[in-house]
Amino acid sequence: MIPLAPPGIDPDEARRRMLEELSKAEYDDSPGFVQWLLETIESWLTEIVQGIDGSSAAQAGLFVLLIALALGVTVLVLRRTGLIRRSATLTVETALDTPEVLSASELRSAARDAVAAGRLDDAAVLAMRALVRDLEDRTLLDVTAGMTAHEAAEGASVPFPELRGRLQLGAQAFDTAAYSYRSVSAKQAEDLVRLTEYIAESSPDLTESPRAAG
Repeated sequence: MIPLAPPGIDPDEARRRMLEELSKAEYDDSPGFVQWLLETIESWLTEIVQGIDGSSAAQAGLFVLLIALALGVTVLVLRRTGLIRRSATLTVETALDTPEVLSASELRSAARDAVAAGRLDDAAVLAMRALVRDLEDRTLLDVTAGMTAHEAAEGASVPFPELRGRLQLGAQAFDTAAYSYRSVSAKQAEDLVRLTEYIAESSPDLTESPRAAG
């Protein structure tokens, strides 16, 4: 059971505890996971409600905040376990932190093949995975557990600051391909593939990179 947050607990600490609890091994992607997760959070919020006497505006405000945090964590967990992925349309793995069997070059090639075959969502996902793998191999990006495409884009914009806007557009294309019921356009997929190829052939700007100072 997710522990009850005592009155007055710091919101950041509450979020940390929730993420820590939900990261345990028992929270997997089994068929009943979604139902279990919603029931657990509902039970936890009920305990909080029972613990608030209504006399404290601060406690009421904390309750509202914790509801928002609970909903946010639910979405986060569902996305990172792939349970809200459009599995009927997407045929490739979306996790950016999964140890790769394919090299960055092979992922780029697979992305180009997917574009040619009209599998635009697969192409966008493969291109972002290629980008992350390439930057990780070049020690330009620290890949963390559960890394999102926007986190990867932000990290990539440090050694490639002039590409920040294009990287964020690429992250949006990845999210559409991986999590939306809409498909990416041919232009979105092709732009992301080209961006990945361009970065692979470009030298980074390390003048403002923490790695340059190290």
